[in-house]
Amino acid sequence: MALTRQVKQELTRHEESSFCCSSWELKALMLKNGYFTIRHNTHILSIAADDYAVARRSFNLLRLAGAASPTIVRQQEKRLRRSLFYVRVQGHEQVDALLIYLDLKEAGRQLSLPRLYSSVPRRTCCKKAFLRGAFLAGGSISISGRSGYHLEINCNSVEDAHVYRKTLQAFSLDPLIRKRNGSAFLYFKNAESMADYLRIIGADNTLLQLESMRVVKSVRNRVNRLVNCETANLEKVVASAQQQLDLIDRIDRLIGIDNLTPALREAALIRKSYPEASLKELGELIEPPVGKSGMSHRFRQLEKILDKTTATDRKQKSCHL
Repeated sequence: MALTRQVKQELTRHEESSFCCSSWELKALMLKNGYFTIRHNTHILSIAADDYAVARRSFNLLRLAGAASPTIVRQQEKRLRRSLFYVRVQGHEQVDALLIYLDLKEAGRQLSLPRLYSSVPRRTCCKKAFLRGAFLAGGSISISGRSGYHLEINCNSVEDAHVYRKTLQAFSLDPLIRKRNGSAFLYFKNAESMADYLRIIGADNTLLQLESMRVVKSVRNRVNRLVNCETANLEKVVASAQQQLDLIDRIDRLIGIDNLTPALREAALIRKSYPEASLKELGELIEPPVGKSGMSHRFRQLEKILDKTTATDRKQKSCHL
C-alpha cells in the first residue's frame, strides 16, 4: 500500500471527540475539494475524494454536521484512469444551512462556495482536526533513497496555504510554500517535521513505521560509512605497503639489504615477511616494539638511501661517458 493511502486510511478511522473538531475537519475537506453547482434548479454541494475511505469519512462528517441524506456517487475518470467518489448534499436550504454552519458563507443568497477566513481554529484539538482534514483532502507523503523525505499538502490557493501555515505555526512548524500548475502547496523536506505533522494529525501507526524506517536508514548509513572508511584505510595500507616493498627490492638490488644498519635491515625484513600489515602492526612485531612514527621514519631513511645511491650511480655513469 502506498504510504499516502496508508496515512489517509488510518486517519479515516480516527474518532472525533467533539462536534467542533469534526466541523473543522469537514471545513478543510470542503475548502480543498468542495464544489457548488446548480442543476435543474437544485443546489448541490459535493466533496470529491480519490479514495472510498475518505469519501466515507466525508459522508459521516456531513451527517454529524446535520446533513439529512448525503449520498456517495462513484464516477470513472477515463482521463485519469481511476475512480473518483463524490459525496453530495442536495437542496437549497440544506446546502445553505451547511455552509453557514461551517462558516463558509453568510446568510443570504450565494451561488458559489466562498472561502472566508474571519477565523481559524482556536482550540488545539480543532487545529489538529483542521490539519487532518487538509491531509485527507490534498496531502501526500513519500520516502525514497533519491529524494529523501517529502510531505506536501495541495491547498489550491495561496490564501488557503497561508491559513494552514498559520495553523501549523501554532505547533512550531513552519512549512515552505510553493506554486505549481496554478496551485499552492505546503511542503516539508525533512524527517523531523514530517514526523511532527503525523503526530499532530493522529497518524500514530504510520509515525511508528516512519521512525522505524529512520532508525534502519540511520544504522545502514552508519554501517556504510564505516565500511567505506575501513575500505579506504585498507586500500591506503595496501598501496603504502606495495610502495615500501618496491623500495626494499630496489635497495636490495643496488646495495643489498645486509649492508643496511640493523634498524633499517630489521624494518625491511619484517615488511617483506608481513606485506599486508600496517605500520602500527609492523612496529608491534619488532622487539622492543616501535611506534607507527618510528616505522615511518625508518622507511623515510630507506628512501633517502635509495635517492642517494641512485644519484651516485648516475654521477658515475656520467663520468664514464
